[in-house]
Amino acid sequence: MTTASTRHTRRYAARVAAAAALPLVCAGVLASTPAAEAAAGCRIYVASGDDYTAGNALNDNESRYPEQLLADHLVAPGWCLYNQGKNGQTSSSFISGGGMASAYTMRPDLHTIQLGEQNSTVVNAIKSCFDKVKDHDFAGAMACAAAIEANSSVWTSMTSNYTSLLATDKIMASQRPGLVVAVVGYPNPYPRAGDVVDEIVELCVPLIDTIPTCTARWAQLPAALTALDRVFTKLNTTLKNALAPFQAGPNGWRYVFVDVNPKFEDHCMTMKVQIKTKVEHPEESGAVHQHDSPEVNFGCSEEWFVEGSDGTAKPNYLLPAAIGVLIEWSQTTKGMGVYPNSDGHQCIADAIWEADTIDPGTTPLKWKLGYGEPSRTDYCQ
Repeated sequence: MTTASTRHTRRYAARVAAAAALPLVCAGVLASTPAAEAAAGCRIYVASGDDYTAGNALNDNESRYPEQLLADHLVAPGWCLYNQGKNGQTSSSFISGGGMASAYTMRPDLHTIQLGEQNSTVVNAIKSCFDKVKDHDFAGAMACAAAIEANSSVWTSMTSNYTSLLATDKIMASQRPGLVVAVVGYPNPYPRAGDVVDEIVELCVPLIDTIPTCTARWAQLPAALTALDRVFTKLNTTLKNALAPFQAGPNGWRYVFVDVNPKFEDHCMTMKVQIKTKVEHPEESGAVHQHDSPEVNFGCSEEWFVEGSDGTAKPNYLLPAAIGVLIEWSQTTKGMGVYPNSDGHQCIADAIWEADTIDPGTTPLKWKLGYGEPSRTDYCQ
């Protein structure tokens, strides 16, 4: 797989070459007014979104997917980028806070929209539900996810907001005949339920005296992950369904849904767990045994998410020990993160570039923007 360093070198070289041949390329900085943009001769890319678009947890802006899309793909004809991403931005606040009006003013030729994960209560899937998983409260995480999925008003509101957003884009399209609109879905950062079963045995068996209580708790993890996956499926389905009416009719080619979730399935967060116990055995004249698990990764080995802070909640669920008295117990859960790293953003950028519309496999977004490259399916490897 291409390293991040190699990609950054390639993107820098692409910028230099493009700048030499096409001095109108803005190198990722959009002019301050539409008149200035027109004078610069740029085609305009507006990236509207939340924490993903804003690059939450990244060390530099060049790693964000709008900037990577500009550097790797859009740069050749001369483009300028306006990244509207804001941490915590919702589909509602984007409208009420002037984001949609600003996008309209920019008169874009490409408009990507990634909003919804920060909507209340959907955001709980990566906040309160996430904290419960990190603390090994899997029943609580499952209940948290189920409540989000069942909250019909949340999904109705999201659909309404997207209808308003896309209706404005439709007006924009009447003024910009070449405008292409891409609604970008979300990856599920959590491990898949079917991938954690063997790890439960690996974690619990070495604990010897607390095998039963450890196994009983961790047996709840697959159900919690299944419930969380349903939330992300509901989120992406809601966005896709909101877009569908705009894909109908003669101008349906303008509207593209970018489904990034399948590309992330083998690149979920890491979830490295270690449990340590100390058990006193009165029947052995007070002998004390130390039983620790190895560090077991319930997540993906090649993750595309920035690592989060460690979880250290005391695993009281280990009580009582099957034999003896549990006198010390602790856990550390490392690596869990919910926002994409540079590789994850690279994949989103590539997925947008190759995204299909009404006829999958025949009309990638790049063709709609006038690029003659062959269609590819081997991206995000």
